[in-house]
Amino acid sequence: MTKNQKIWMWVFVAMFAIPEILWSPILNFYYQLSQTNRSGGTYPLRYNFLQNSDNLNYLRLIIFMQLIGLLGVLIIVVKNKNGRSKLLSYLYITLLSILMLIVGFLLYFTLVFSINIM
Repeated sequence: MTKNQKIWMWVFVAMFAIPEILWSPILNFYYQLSQTNRSGGTYPLRYNFLQNSDNLNYLRLIIFMQLIGLLGVLIIVVKNKNGRSKLLSYLYITLLSILMLIVGFLLYFTLVFSINIM
């Protein structure tokens, strides 16, 4: 992998990891989705400003940015299979594809099931 490719890979990794570390939008969504509470309320894993209904556009932007970051890393990993074993390459591709499906479903969920009053 060339130096330029390594730099771009770390930029894409940062596009996914930094928002997840700071605000955990993906972990919060799936944590709240997995809760079964008879009183009807759910509790987030971590409170952040993205959970307010006023900041729904910021949440969409951050999730879209995370999806683009994962897509960029996946493209770089697929292009550069020459330095790794086939099993390791397939493992990376599978894990990144699963993460992209998870983030893609969350983006779809926030776009479709949001309340927009015009």
